[in-house]
Amino acid sequence: MDNLVDSLNKAYHDFVAAAANVLEAKESAGSQKTIATDNALEKFKQKLELFRVACDQAEEFVESVKQCGGL
Repeated sequence: MDNLVDSLNKAYHDFVAAAANVLEAKESAGSQKTIATDNALEKFKQKLELFRVACDQAEEFVESVKQCGGL
């Protein structure tokens, strides 16, 4: 379970950092579309998907524990 929590925590922090990078890139570009903003948005999408996967895995774990009567 610790591994699952660590994975979810890392995915969350990576997702938040990617969101901050998008905001910084947009600020630096004066809200104009640039290669840097496109790259930041692409990285953000990747981190969002990884965060979703980690959340799904955590949800599956919780459901499996519920079915076993552990929660």
